[in-house]
Amino acid sequence: MAKNNIKAVVDTTLSKNAKEKWVIVDTETGEVLDDAQGYGYKTPQKAYAGYAYKNRDKSKDAERKEKEDHIRQWIRSHKGFVNTLNQYAFEIAKGSWAPEDKVDANLVRFILDQYGYENDFTPAELLRFWRRKW
Repeated sequence: MAKNNIKAVVDTTLSKNAKEKWVIVDTETGEVLDDAQGYGYKTPQKAYAGYAYKNRDKSKDAERKEKEDHIRQWIRSHKGFVNTLNQYAFEIAKGSWAPEDKVDANLVRFILDQYGYENDFTPAELLRFWRRKW
């Protein structure tokens, strides 16, 4: 279904007590495509987001999981790097360094360069995973 054939609309049967409930409908047929399992969404933005999530390209999920597993394994086998990043983050958080210093992809790249590591993932990907506490 083309994205321009959908629209978030208020569903009067799901809306109760002055609380609007939104659903996604096909603009050509009027068919309800997504109603949050019969509950409706609280906002049109949530309706669009829910519909997009349910209709995403699921083939990329396996690819993303494989990359995450690879980064997780790399982190587990490079404790020195992780300890250094943790220490830098701690020093920045407590204010020991300059105010403009922050934990970002540039810091991760700097530490990777210090250790001489070259990876098949970006410093930003590594940082995102590290922030989730792998």
